[in-house]
Amino acid sequence: MKKEVKGKKDKTQVKKAETRSASYELGEYGLEPPKLYRKDQRLQPSKSEKQNGKKTNPKTIQQQRIEQNKKRKQKKIIRKAVLYAALVIGIIGVIIVLSLTVLFKTQTITIKGNEHYSAKEISAVLPLEKDKNLFLSDTSFAKEKLEESLPYIYNAEIKRKLPSTIIVNITETPKVYAIKNKDKTYTLVDDNFKVLEVNSDKRPNSSVLIKKAALSSAIAGKEAEFTNKKIKENLSELIGAVKTYKVEKITQLYSVDINNNYLVYDGRITIKLGSTDDIENKIYSSLAAIQKLEEQNPQATGELTVGSGKQIYFTEN
Repeated sequence: MKKEVKGKKDKTQVKKAETRSASYELGEYGLEPPKLYRKDQRLQPSKSEKQNGKKTNPKTIQQQRIEQNKKRKQKKIIRKAVLYAALVIGIIGVIIVLSLTVLFKTQTITIKGNEHYSAKEISAVLPLEKDKNLFLSDTSFAKEKLEESLPYIYNAEIKRKLPSTIIVNITETPKVYAIKNKDKTYTLVDDNFKVLEVNSDKRPNSSVLIKKAALSSAIAGKEAEFTNKKIKENLSELIGAVKTYKVEKITQLYSVDINNNYLVYDGRITIKLGSTDDIENKIYSSLAAIQKLEEQNPQATGELTVGSGKQIYFTEN
């Protein structure tokens, strides 16, 4: 038994000697000896990889091929997506060009809601023409043109209706305000002080008279300019309150200064509001007081003073 062990050791020593000899001979030619691995032996991570915390994950040739195939498929999908996107953009471009050149030409212009002006008068001013492209029509400019050239048009709403119609919805001035001029004529304005008429001989029956106000400029279709800008601001607040709270039977209004503003109810009762602060409560309190007065005397006339808080005083004429 001992002899056999020695024999094995001798064989091992011979192999090692042969390996050293071969390594020496390869070293003379600047080559490294081949490294031998068992079939079940895996590559061990290098020292640098261990220090950096990296783990080796050797891939088989089959795995590499699978990954390459996946990348190829992804590239094909991207190419197809780009191609389809370019095709869609091209189609959209063609549709836009056709829409702006050949299709959607204006064939009909419909005007609705007009009473003060005839459809013929509105069409004469309207800067929109038939046989022009529907989408190239400048509706914003057309709106401004109508509202300025035909002042009684309070709002012009212009819409396109495919395939070939333009609809013009007219809202006329809901309330007219009259300012008396020195020559006893009237300048008529709307609630935004847009001038409707200059030097009108008659004041419309349904209009509200603005007293104690002087104008420095009045051009039809443009906003009127007052000599006193503060008075204009006060009047604007009064008109806005009457409109917002839907106060009926207001026949006159005027402003002397910031602390003296007035509304005239039914031509009979002057409501002295003072300043325009807390104007909502002042108006509602005034209307409630007038209702009680009319229950006793439907034709009562005089001045209703709205004080601070809920204090109201009536001085009968």
